[in-house]
Amino acid sequence: MTLQSTCAIVLKVAEHGEADKLVTCYSRELGRITGLAKGAKRSARRFVNKLEEFSLLQLFYRPPRSPSGLTFIGEAELLRAHLSLRTVYPRYVVAAYLGELTLRFTRDTGPDRRLFALLQWALDSLDRGEAVAKTAALFHLLLLDATGYRPELHRCGHCGQPVGPGRSFLLLPGTGSLLCSVCQPSPAAPGSRLSVQTLKFLAQAQRAGQDRVNRLQMPERSAGEALEALYRYTLHLLQQDIHSWKCLRVLLAEPSLRPCPTPRRGGTERA
Repeated sequence: MTLQSTCAIVLKVAEHGEADKLVTCYSRELGRITGLAKGAKRSARRFVNKLEEFSLLQLFYRPPRSPSGLTFIGEAELLRAHLSLRTVYPRYVVAAYLGELTLRFTRDTGPDRRLFALLQWALDSLDRGEAVAKTAALFHLLLLDATGYRPELHRCGHCGQPVGPGRSFLLLPGTGSLLCSVCQPSPAAPGSRLSVQTLKFLAQAQRAGQDRVNRLQMPERSAGEALEALYRYTLHLLQQDIHSWKCLRVLLAEPSLRPCPTPRRGGTERA
């Protein structure tokens, strides 16, 4: 049978037996797939330095024989290695968080080109040296948009008061809506406090969408504040922990998460 091809981002790789690998990807044409790369640990020509986390590949595959079967991966062409995401620790931590979020939200869904483009944008941004906290926050926010869980960040969900000076706001994890300080009961409802500045940045990002979001300048403090709130909201949605959050939270506590220089790459990549 002739192999088909798809553009895919590697999210998880595991050894399978003595010579094979199980590779979980998010594909532009297929969505989330798990494939068996037979002989991947021995074949230098077909797979060497290609089946690595966060790599962008052109995968050549055979579809599974049954709905519960594995895709057969026959060959892979490296399009973009994203090497720094495996060698620069802050970038690795954030890339792992983005990958885990993608896997958690795509268990039972088909292909979504918008989501694929969002993930590729975020990994490219990290690899270029964009601010890691800002990239993580914007990806998380737009992922929620793309998967139908867009939080309401423009006004109080109880009284309708628009976000602005004079009131503080909580993001309620149970509803994804805001509650202003006037409507908060005493003691305050459980939720994540967000500054007006942070809420304005997030609302701008929702309006801008993926195509223009790179132009937004988000301070580290706002990005960290946003990530904490979005994590708690997502925890309620998924009803299970996001394991990579622990490392990301430690990273967010660092004095500075300024963009860092990208290491020199070896080899050739295709754009």
